[in-house]
Amino acid sequence: MEDRSTSARAPRDRGVRYWSRTAALMFAALMITVLSVSSAEERNRVWAWTGPVGGAADAVQGLSTLVALGAPFLLLLRRKDLANTAWGLGFLQLFFPIGPVMALVLPQVLVREKRNEAETLAFLHVLGGTVWFVRDALGPTPASSLVRFFSSTETVQTDPVDFNVYAASVVYLVVIVLPVVVGFWLRARHEIDDTRHEVEVERATAGALSAELSRQGERELIAREVHDVIGHRLSLLVLHAGGIEVAAGDDPELRNSARAVRDNAQRAMDDLRSLVGVLRDPVAGASDAPLSPVSVRSLAQLSSVIDDMADAGVPVASTVFLHSADQADPVLAHSVYRIVQELLTNARKHAPTELVRLQVSGGPGEGIRIESSNPTSARVPVLAGVEGLGSGLRGIDERVEILGGTSEVSTDGGRFRVTVTLPWSGDAA
Repeated sequence: MEDRSTSARAPRDRGVRYWSRTAALMFAALMITVLSVSSAEERNRVWAWTGPVGGAADAVQGLSTLVALGAPFLLLLRRKDLANTAWGLGFLQLFFPIGPVMALVLPQVLVREKRNEAETLAFLHVLGGTVWFVRDALGPTPASSLVRFFSSTETVQTDPVDFNVYAASVVYLVVIVLPVVVGFWLRARHEIDDTRHEVEVERATAGALSAELSRQGERELIAREVHDVIGHRLSLLVLHAGGIEVAAGDDPELRNSARAVRDNAQRAMDDLRSLVGVLRDPVAGASDAPLSPVSVRSLAQLSSVIDDMADAGVPVASTVFLHSADQADPVLAHSVYRIVQELLTNARKHAPTELVRLQVSGGPGEGIRIESSNPTSARVPVLAGVEGLGSGLRGIDERVEILGGTSEVSTDGGRFRVTVTLPWSGDAA
């Protein structure tokens, strides 16, 4: 069961991490905008705008300052709409002295958004960053230009300094170019990881399909051999049994025996057809039940297969308790019948003198449990995997797997035990 405290803590931890990152980004953005606004005001003072022009410039500068200081709060919207947050910062960066704030979110944007939009936003960042860089570099003093401030070694901030091209180029590369490079590098890594995952999924799917095709080919070959060889012999048996029945004349015992042989051979042919259908398409065989009315067995017929084995000399102690047996799906009922029949046939083949204990129980909502056990002394060769033995158990495993059940073979307490559990149709497997 999932730990509710852990599941509740995970979203809370993600929320704490998100708001921590947001607070850090907003602090960095405010620092950048405050420095950019201070440099812009110092440039206006150095250029000494006065008179009506100066008054208009003061108004524009005041509006620019308000917009610049409010820009970092757009980062609060990045969780709901990261792309539009980047668009807003990009256009403000282009027209107002807020500094290269867009660089703070650009790598994340380039990873998440579609390629066309990511490339457009990268271009907007480079364009706005370049405009800011040129505008800022016009300031003659370190106090009026962040570019000169970071590229100069002068301690007096109000004195004009020479423009250091190399240091300014480093500032441009770090502030404008590096976020774009990092963003597209992270995007390429994500795309490579996604491609690798898709390749692994496709490789696994191709392997599964190849294995299934191989198994299907083997089933087709087995089904064809079974149909051609055994079907032919059963047809001859039915034909000869019918001839004996006709030739019996006034001998009722011979006629009844011939009729019994003919009827059982006919049932065997019907069972053979259903078996061939399952071999050719096990999924359809389990879900669509391509069984003829004669070959379909019901749970009520379990007693007959147990009685037949007992009449054949197999010592059997059985307990069968099934409720709502008449409501069982025909495929489930037929499979239970065949599994029980195979377990008892296996016991007669490998341990003919040992007592077989058989238990069958279940019903809707709980499934069906089949358990067969007998002393292990005569069954050791099967467990050792001797050639030619164990095919019955493999056949049971095939039926159980098709129906979504489980089977287990064990030797505990000196007994060979086979336990099968099958889900009732409509229950969760």
